Amino acid sequence: MNPHISYAMRNAEAVEALVFVNAPGALLDWSFLAIEFIVLIGFVTTVVHAFQHAKRSGTQSAPLTLVACLLYGLLMDISSYYTVENFWHGEFSIMFLYNRLPLYIVLLYPALLYHLCMTIRRYAFSPLVEAISIGFFGGVAYSIFDNLGPMLGWWIWDTSDPTTLPYLNSVPVTSYHWFFLFTGVFAWLTRIVCWDWVEGRKSRAAIGLGIALIPILTVVLGALLFVPYNLFAYNGMLGVAASLHALAFAAAGLTYVFSFRRPARPRDRLLMFFPLVWVAGLLYLYVAKLDIFFTLTPDGLSREGLAAGNLLVAGAAMVTTLAIVFASHPISMETAGAD
Repeated sequence: MNPHISYAMRNAEAVEALVFVNAPGALLDWSFLAIEFIVLIGFVTTVVHAFQHAKRSGTQSAPLTLVACLLYGLLMDISSYYTVENFWHGEFSIMFLYNRLPLYIVLLYPALLYHLCMTIRRYAFSPLVEAISIGFFGGVAYSIFDNLGPMLGWWIWDTSDPTTLPYLNSVPVTSYHWFFLFTGVFAWLTRIVCWDWVEGRKSRAAIGLGIALIPILTVVLGALLFVPYNLFAYNGMLGVAASLHALAFAAAGLTYVFSFRRPARPRDRLLMFFPLVWVAGLLYLYVAKLDIFFTLTPDGLSREGLAAGNLLVAGAAMVTTLAIVFASHPISMETAGAD
């Protein structure tokens, strides 16, 4: 019998436990602890910012956004383990769901999505433009992580599964398209329920039901938007599918650029903090692991048999992420307070 594609699934004790804890020294590499620490910083920052915003604004929109991020992340990842099953996480410090779900992934969704949403919220765009811009921002910021994770063993893609085709180095274009589309849909629904409904004084019951439905509707609507891409990918027209993603992503970026207006809100240092930590922390990991790129096999694999990420994509994503963060917090608008 061939061993499971993921070494995490070979841990007999862990795959029988709903919760499993690994000692730091038992992890595959120090980078596992590093990404856990980066995401934990982001989650703590998210919680602090959400409740500070609620105190300043007198509304619960920011904490509700945080809850929606957490619920969506749980539904998205857990459902994927039992449906597509085309990737597997490595073992981290705390694992849930029979060694499938790392705690840091649970925290990643609120840490990252909250900051994406709150940053673009500063522009006061229309709901549609806001959602498209957040989808673009999310696709950029996530691609830094998406190119680094597989080469360090944080997760592994089942390259024999046709649903992962086509690849750009170690990342399926499907993954890029998924995060871009689903983040945009999530942002649109969150804007309506957590912000517009709250401002319109909808009942607590309606808002609560809306938040509960956001994860489900994100998956349903995201899947519908995914149909054109899948029609090409599943019929072997992989180049067309990749081009479709590139065109849609470029159109989203242009939507943000042409809709850009200087945010009238004062610079929010706390909201800037995690995106800067995200870029700086992942950049450090790329530099620390740069030797991988100099020891690749002719097939583009590391000594451990893992595919390397695309440095050009990651570098461009870092620059673009920083550009959006600083453009969203113009220094000349800084005052003693923050939104």
